[in-house]
Order: sequence, then structure tokens, then C-alpha cells
Amino acid sequence: MNVMIIPLAGISLPLILVPLILVFKHVGRNRDHRHLERMQAIKAGRPLQSASNPPGAGSVVAIGAGVPCASMFGALLATASISSRSPDFMPMMGLIWGSAAVVGLGGLLTAFILGVLSHQGYRRDRDREASEALGSSAKPAYDPDLFDAAGRGY
Repeated sequence: MNVMIIPLAGISLPLILVPLILVFKHVGRNRDHRHLERMQAIKAGRPLQSASNPPGAGSVVAIGAGVPCASMFGALLATASISSRSPDFMPMMGLIWGSAAVVGLGGLLTAFILGVLSHQGYRRDRDREASEALGSSAKPAYDPDLFDAAGRGY
């Protein structure tokens, strides 16, 4: 066993753990801020924002273009690492490139579905904003005595 493993592990653990802890802390703080923002919106009588945000165009493009490119690049590397004199060369080529094609088509299909859902989400938000512009978003007034059962003599 190499003696250098212990110092390298001692150096690499903080390099991995500290960013992970900071990211988890940041995610928790963002969740708390969103919760407080929703509570303040309810108190003020403002309409709540939608809970789910559709993925942006950048993520859809990254999935639609990145996944097929990465799968084809992986297949190219796998092809380069196989000896052409191997008796199983052709079946392995079919398996490698067939798998890359399936993964690439899966990425394209996922990007298409995300694009359609994103478009529907933007259209729904636009329609909701237009309907809110027509109506008032003020807090509805109600009489607290209307719900007071003790004052009615029950």
C-alpha cells in the first residue's frame, strides 16, 4: 500500500465535502426564503407564484444536443479501444453504436417533451397574467362576525 494515499485522502476529503455542505446549506436557505416569500404573499393578498417552474430553453438545448453528442463521443472512444482483429468485433460494434443511438434518441425525445411542456407553461403563465390584469388581485373582504359562532348564541 502506498504511503501517499493518506495525505491525498486528507486533502481530497475537504475538497469534496466542503462544497457539498455549502451547496446543501444554500439549497436549504433558498427553500426557506421561498417559503417566507409565499407566506408574505398570502398575508398581503397577492397572488401566489406557480410552484413549478418549467425548465428554461438552455436546459432543453443542453439535453437535446448534449446527450446525443456525448453518447456518440462515448461510442467513438469505445470503438477506438477495441482491436479490429477480435473475433467479436462486429457484434461489439453493433452493440456499442446501437446503444449510443438509443441513448441519443432518448435525449432527443426528452428534449422534445421538455420543450413542449416549457411552451405550455409559458403560455399558461401569459394567459394567467392577462386574466389577472383584467381582475383585481386585492385581498377579498369578508366580515369576521359572519363566521363567529359564539356570538349567535349556539
